[in-house]
Amino acid sequence: MKSALILTISTLFFIFGNASVSAGPTWAQGKVTSLLAHGTDPAIRLSNNISPDNCDGGVYGWLRFSGTPEDRNRVYATALAMSLAGKTVTVYTNSDGSSCRINNIQITGGLN
Repeated sequence: MKSALILTISTLFFIFGNASVSAGPTWAQGKVTSLLAHGTDPAIRLSNNISPDNCDGGVYGWLRFSGTPEDRNRVYATALAMSLAGKTVTVYTNSDGSSCRINNIQITGGLN
């Protein structure tokens, strides 16, 4: 009985815990789960390594930043803060089929 209850709770957590992960042609939404601080070309990954449909996140779903090196680091700092706080973000990217480059990051969950 106890193991069935644990299995049910685990299944519900998995289903509803991933409900905030989604992607469209030029956007993806989820929690920041990985950060790559690589010189002036940082990158992030979202829950389940998702990436928008119209850009290439590669096998692991890395999303890099567009703009100047200063812009990239500023947006990376925002992503780092959201990762540490466990907030959901929506990123908006290029749509030309090349490597995903984030143009905008928006905090979309957990601000209450």
